[in-house]
Amino acid sequence: MVAGLYLAGFDAVAALRDRSMGEGPEAGLISNLGILLMGLAAVAATYKAWQTTGLAFGILALFCWLFALDDALLIHEAFGSLQIIFFATYGLLAASMLFLFREPGQPIVWPILIATAAFAVSVLFDELWSLLIRHIQIQDDTESLLFRIGFVLEDVPKFGGIFVMTCFALGMAVAGDAGRSGDGRQ
Repeated sequence: MVAGLYLAGFDAVAALRDRSMGEGPEAGLISNLGILLMGLAAVAATYKAWQTTGLAFGILALFCWLFALDDALLIHEAFGSLQIIFFATYGLLAASMLFLFREPGQPIVWPILIATAAFAVSVLFDELWSLLIRHIQIQDDTESLLFRIGFVLEDVPKFGGIFVMTCFALGMAVAGDAGRSGDGRQ
């Protein structure tokens, strides 16, 4: 999507970022799609949690709802240096999901692990990229380009994690009787 928007002459970085942070018709396009996808995952996981009364689906739903609301309203940004609390909460929920969705003989739930790794990469670039740029001596036009690259390096993995988590939630929600009961058992 990023390359396609760029090749079509749109500002792909503006499409990745929140709508309020850009101008033009593409501003917030990918960001809003990610919020919509995570909201869809939250609804699917909530339905499955209600249907099965499974703790695993409840935690998946909580993760997705929190992520979608946080991304839509930029809540963690408002907490400044305390935003680490949000990141720790996401990590705790992801670890809980990895534990609760595991199958006997296969302790790793790859979609959750992949999504969590993508989110971790996104957070690392969010937290470290601007610090790196500010500590090296560069010209203003290069700094602007590097900040734009940083947004891509932050938001593309985040969208990838959203996509994987949404596919996982939808797949688990429609799995029917063949899916997990929500407590890690088949």
